[in-house]
Amino acid sequence: MAINTISKALKLNNISINENVSKWIEQDIIVPDTKPDAIKIVNVTVTPYVNNIESMQDKIKVSGNINYFIIYKVDDQVFGTRGLFTSYPYSEIIEVKGATEEMIVNIKPVCKNVIFSLPNERKISVKSEIIFKTRLKKIENVDLINRFEVDNKIECKMCKNSFCNIMQDKKSIIASKEEFMLPKEAEDFYELLNVDAKIINTEYKESYNKVMIKGDIDIKMIYLAENQSENVKKVNYTLPFSAMVELENINDNSKFEINYIMQEFNLKLNPEITSTKTMTAEYQIEVNVVMFEEEEVEYIEDFYSQSRELNFDLLNVKGVRKTVNLNKNIELKESIANALLENSKLIDYRLDTSYIVPVVLQNNIKLEGEAKVTLLIQDLNNLELDSKTLDIIVNESYDLDNIANKNNIFVDISQERINITQSGQDLDIRIQLEVNTRVEEVKDINVISNIIDDDLDLTGLDSINIYIVKPGDTLWNIAKKYKTSVDKIVKTNDIIDPDAISVGQKILVIR
Repeated sequence: MAINTISKALKLNNISINENVSKWIEQDIIVPDTKPDAIKIVNVTVTPYVNNIESMQDKIKVSGNINYFIIYKVDDQVFGTRGLFTSYPYSEIIEVKGATEEMIVNIKPVCKNVIFSLPNERKISVKSEIIFKTRLKKIENVDLINRFEVDNKIECKMCKNSFCNIMQDKKSIIASKEEFMLPKEAEDFYELLNVDAKIINTEYKESYNKVMIKGDIDIKMIYLAENQSENVKKVNYTLPFSAMVELENINDNSKFEINYIMQEFNLKLNPEITSTKTMTAEYQIEVNVVMFEEEEVEYIEDFYSQSRELNFDLLNVKGVRKTVNLNKNIELKESIANALLENSKLIDYRLDTSYIVPVVLQNNIKLEGEAKVTLLIQDLNNLELDSKTLDIIVNESYDLDNIANKNNIFVDISQERINITQSGQDLDIRIQLEVNTRVEEVKDINVISNIIDDDLDLTGLDSINIYIVKPGDTLWNIAKKYKTSVDKIVKTNDIIDPDAISVGQKILVIR
């Protein structure tokens, strides 16, 4: 006969996997007929995007686009430098041990290394190392039994824990095509040389069954100008975005974790508008909204009956009890003398933090490696462009002493800022890193199911027994074995502390 129970249903984060997977992707880029021949490659910027993910056993299929911005030298008296933008699709299989089909996957790709060559004046060969920052989690649906609906007394071992109960995990896509006018100082725009687009200033506000999310896309453009005396310039533009994500049963206990990933971004001059310099931006942003509640639950971890045989299935499940996010701001300063040649100008700079490796110790996080800074420099004598990379040594650490019960620790540089000031040939570099440390406290949970009630077989069980305590024994296990109660053993043996029995101790057990 089945036993009726009262249960609490939970959706728990069962498994978290954070892994960075490296892939080299090669591409031959053909200079179009509308562009002049390439003499020398000055700089190549590679920006990967992921817009489709298929999770399989121990692997993930990722596909998307890779944008290439190439600055190259040409034989032209008017413009000695030209820019080339192109985008190519890709599809790759990345190995991630522990991945399964039902997992929720988020992937943020970054370019770590670029190797390029010029086989001939019409072909540019680019080989890029793409780091796929892969974050996976598995949601486990569990029913924890609170109590039984039976007349016969059942001995219950109760347990009380707090859990992150995931109410909803929803992905939403923000896609738009927008036009904007370049500011007046950029009216001399001729051709794009490079574009960098980042999501900034994100915030959200919950209302009745909706979460309003908004933020900005910070667009930095390096362009070739019609002005020959200053023919390479840069300009910034901020493009706002917003969306409403519909959720169910938002209440005062609801908490949210929201992540943004740029899946696609393209920018080009709109040739149809001739009165002003107008750009057309097409973008796609994936927003992952997790709504959860931190809930304390009392549940039955084990049980038995003194008069009936109760058999059941027992499944051990790992679930995240608590998540702590620690944000740490780290500032790096470096002054480099004679970093530039005489009579040269710093046009632009780009920061690469993929060479910074977090080392997780017991109570400490160490950041080791290099912050690579790529400079775009112009010789003011002949207006030619060149690029140069500087390595800024990183050796920083911070403590986790205020966070107890550390099980899973994941470290990620969530925001990065760089500012460089030129003084003649010298550079003053300031880097700000916002490092997010996510600490998950994981609990092993005994999930009970399929309870069957049967007649109790007392064969071999005497009414009075002398039991000698063995290693690993508890009063609960002893009472369950002899179909009695912990309270009865405690009273019979005048035990002061039920949790402090010792190996070799003799215990009188009366059924």
